[in-house]
Amino acid sequence: MLNINTQVIEIPESMFRGWQQTVELIAGIMNLPAALIMRVHHNDVRIFSSNDAANAVSPLLSESKQLSCYCAQVIYNCTELVIEDAALDFSWALDENINADIMAYYGLPLTWPNDQAFGTLCVLDAQAREFTPQCKLLITRFQQSMIADLTILYEKAELLHANRKLQALLSKKSMALSLSNQALLHEQDSRSALESTLVYQQEYDALTGIANQLSLVNQMDDMLESVDDDNELAVIYLGIRNFKSINNSYGYAIGDKVLLEVSQRIHQQLTTEYLVARCWGDAFAIVVRDENVVEQVIDLIARLTHAFESVLTIGDFTITTQLCFGIALADSGADRGISLVEKAEAAMTANKDTGCHYNFFTDELSAVIGERHYLESHLAEALDKQEMSVHYQPMICVKTQRVLGAEALIRWRNPILGAVAPDRFINLAEQNGQILALGNFVLRTAMKQAAQWRHSFGDDFCIAVNISPVQLRDDNLVSRVAQLLAYYQLPGTALELEITEGVLLQDEKKVTKSLAGLQRLGVSISLDDFGTGYSSLSYLQKYSFDTLKIDRSFIMNSMECEQDKELARAIIAMAKKLNLLVVAEGVETSAQHEFIVDEGCDFGQGYLYGKPVPATMFTSQYLSRQAI
Repeated sequence: MLNINTQVIEIPESMFRGWQQTVELIAGIMNLPAALIMRVHHNDVRIFSSNDAANAVSPLLSESKQLSCYCAQVIYNCTELVIEDAALDFSWALDENINADIMAYYGLPLTWPNDQAFGTLCVLDAQAREFTPQCKLLITRFQQSMIADLTILYEKAELLHANRKLQALLSKKSMALSLSNQALLHEQDSRSALESTLVYQQEYDALTGIANQLSLVNQMDDMLESVDDDNELAVIYLGIRNFKSINNSYGYAIGDKVLLEVSQRIHQQLTTEYLVARCWGDAFAIVVRDENVVEQVIDLIARLTHAFESVLTIGDFTITTQLCFGIALADSGADRGISLVEKAEAAMTANKDTGCHYNFFTDELSAVIGERHYLESHLAEALDKQEMSVHYQPMICVKTQRVLGAEALIRWRNPILGAVAPDRFINLAEQNGQILALGNFVLRTAMKQAAQWRHSFGDDFCIAVNISPVQLRDDNLVSRVAQLLAYYQLPGTALELEITEGVLLQDEKKVTKSLAGLQRLGVSISLDDFGTGYSSLSYLQKYSFDTLKIDRSFIMNSMECEQDKELARAIIAMAKKLNLLVVAEGVETSAQHEFIVDEGCDFGQGYLYGKPVPATMFTSQYLSRQAI
């Protein structure tokens, strides 16, 4: 590699415009006041490019010693620098004369191929903020693209340098120069092809070869200018409902092949007047333009649904995909492409929550999504602010009416929202990844409380805790339970983990492995809400359970509905034949209690015996008197 003076390499205008678009995109997507490209200038670091919002304060930024200090650290260490709250980051011993105007900073190095520093790609804020993994990944993608641009420029500089040397030897080596010129032309062709490839990568998805979301939105903006009653436009946002399960079960390599096959099947149902793009992950967007656009949308969804009724054969695997759709209609030419895509995505997300096949974006849905975001923003801090607690509902031996255990149930009380019902936030936590933290909180709190109760009221007390599908997929679940049992000096028999059919719909091998590992610890496994799922009986054949919990609907209706009564009776009898313990949920009346006693049910749970209460009330109301 030649020793090129990189500081004299100029950035072409076309490339500079692309970089300018990059900082605008970063600032817009991350909602930040400033996104900057800094370049080394002799012994200083100066702003090379910045977003429009940052330009208003660029004189202040250019004179900021704090910004120079941060960027110099990134360049010196050639690695990322994350400052989420400068006031709390004591590793920065700044001079008293340096004003700490920048409270949050994230920067990545930009280097030439010869390892010389070009500068940094960085974002900053005057307020403290968290830089999520998604934000970091976004900036990293742009960093990689810019480094590729620098590589092209550097290699062109090398070619020019080599060309000048060849010209100096022209008189002595005319034949060698001729051959070298041919090689140079070939190299220039290669560089031109590489530049075309980079342009392609900016507009097209690398995996499927179809347009990406940015390219689709740009085309939509042009199309929206001509929207009227005779030329309507809609966006269909298509997602694979079970794609996360596919990745978890078969691996990401198979997941990529599934996306490629999905893309091909979508194309088979489209004609040239449709636009299609892969937005991210398992999400695709299709633009439909017609004078009767709603009819066209419904017809296309029907055709796509039919196209995916047949399974996908990927290598040795046979995989079924479950699609869901969201639709947004353009109201007028004033609509923007990105807004329509976001609305269609929101409609699809609502479908994933409700299980519907497709849904149109409405004002009501917008309100629901707003409420969801509002709830999610409070949920993110609920554990840290100690708003979560665990309540306990007694489980009694129906024969002796003694309290032998309790089910641990999470409760959330927020100063603004008040008491939030579990069915409003549990599903949300499963979708945004917070369920692991919440589940670990309940498990740890319940086991600590169980240890205290067993010490004070007897060694036969058992605590039951619900486990979500996300927790069961966690490879550390078994080891975490083992550590908690050891820490609180509990035998495995003191803990019962309750799972629902939703857990068993995950990867069968992983579920079997996790359940077996838990049972080796002595932990009991209970199948909750038995009788409501489509495949409950098949689960008894596939998996090893210790207890069945009859869904409350059978017990609550047993006195009014003879069919429910007979079903409950049959479930109890079947469980006894399989040597399983049986818990009846939802017992609210003496008649229901007498029914489960007569049928030989082992345990009862419901408002007749007690409602979920905090630990102190549970102790005084149920354990101190040891009988119902």
